Amino acid sequence: MRAVVIADKQVQVGEAPDPICGSEELLIEVKAAGLNAADISQKNGLYPAPPGIPQEIPGLEIAGIVKEMGNQVAGFSIGDTVMGIVGGAAQAELCKIHFTNAVPVPKGMDLISAGGFCETYFTAYDALVRQANLQWSEKLLINGAAGGVGLSAIALGRTMNAQVIASARHSEHHENLRQLGAVPILPDDLKQFGPYDVILELVGAPNLQNDLTNLAMEGRISVIGIAAGARTEIDLRTLMSKRSRIFGSTLRARSTHAKALLVRELETHVLPLYGQGKLPVTIAATYPFSEVQRAYDKFARPGKMGKIILTF
Repeated sequence: MRAVVIADKQVQVGEAPDPICGSEELLIEVKAAGLNAADISQKNGLYPAPPGIPQEIPGLEIAGIVKEMGNQVAGFSIGDTVMGIVGGAAQAELCKIHFTNAVPVPKGMDLISAGGFCETYFTAYDALVRQANLQWSEKLLINGAAGGVGLSAIALGRTMNAQVIASARHSEHHENLRQLGAVPILPDDLKQFGPYDVILELVGAPNLQNDLTNLAMEGRISVIGIAAGARTEIDLRTLMSKRSRIFGSTLRARSTHAKALLVRELETHVLPLYGQGKLPVTIAATYPFSEVQRAYDKFARPGKMGKIILTF
């Protein structure tokens, strides 16, 4: 098969062995695969794939058609359109996925949108609901709101009637953020809209002390992005005096079982909201598989809003 291959910290189209479908796996003919920050980090040698997954093929989410399936698979058939999360190797013509980590593509969702849905919505849901325990009508600040996870967090927050404050440094995105139901602000303006019950930190360590300062009593911070840096110094007295909590998480290296539990929650509580028009998938650009370098270059440049999708 053809695949996106990492070589010398660059991406290119190359040849790779076809994946072998296990007894509890689906073999997917990939039609769309979203790009994520983890792919850039893997390309740069900073975020290796979990053991047992090809290190040279990036990609964490897929949408496509079931081509083969193992004899222990339940709930799927050959020819089904599915989407899901994998530990890596999604950016290829073929990808295998444990059947418990896949879901049928919802009615009305095209495969390009499906290719950019799972990683962002699954990550945002896990951070906001499972970790930070966002409650009805709380005030939510999203730092780095114009990216895929930030936009998904806006949508999820609005389904819980949260007052969503969306921090984005590129003011040209603010009107789009407003149309999604958020109050857009520049990063330097967050103090005037606080304090915040929950802060979703997608930028990284330089924001953390400021996040704590503007957190409400018993507020929660969920850190799931460190593009601006992973190390900082904070005043623990602020953390203690507000009885606040800081969470951190990654999704990629979790066990198949742990991902399956998350997928089932999303299938029950989140995917039905797509059919109600409450979970948009904002796409910044799509690129054919053959133009993978252009897609990665686009992702790396500042100023984009939404997902970059590779099509196959």
